Amino acid sequence: MKAITSVLMMCLLALPALADRGEQKQVFGDYEVHYIGLTTSFLTTDVAKAYGIERSGKLAMLNISVLNNPSDDQLPIPMTSSVTGTIKNLIGQSRALEFREIKETNAVYYIATFRFDEAETYRISLKVKPDGNSRTYDVNFSQKFYEE
Repeated sequence: MKAITSVLMMCLLALPALADRGEQKQVFGDYEVHYIGLTTSFLTTDVAKAYGIERSGKLAMLNISVLNNPSDDQLPIPMTSSVTGTIKNLIGQSRALEFREIKETNAVYYIATFRFDEAETYRISLKVKPDGNSRTYDVNFSQKFYEE
């Protein structure tokens, strides 16, 4: 399982550069919400199988992680959270996203997959509530997806 975790992490760390968007996160005080959207064909067969994700050039995946970063001299702590959201195309058609939690030794991810239309820009709206926190954070971003 360590090999799968390493492959998934390398894939996720490399993809922001492919998206030409720099670091993809929003900060809310001590909390950081990291997000990335990609076509599931970027995943290796082993990683996709291990996490039950269909590999397809027409299927996108959102990966969300929430970190508590209380100070600059401490490593951020992965947080379990409630993550819900919607995806909307530019003409306003909206769909709910269904996230599932993936827990690993030192990480927690929330994954949702959805079919997309070639070169369509989507507005993604998330509501993220870290466990033990009474506040819900709104995370909004847009992303264009391309078939692979």
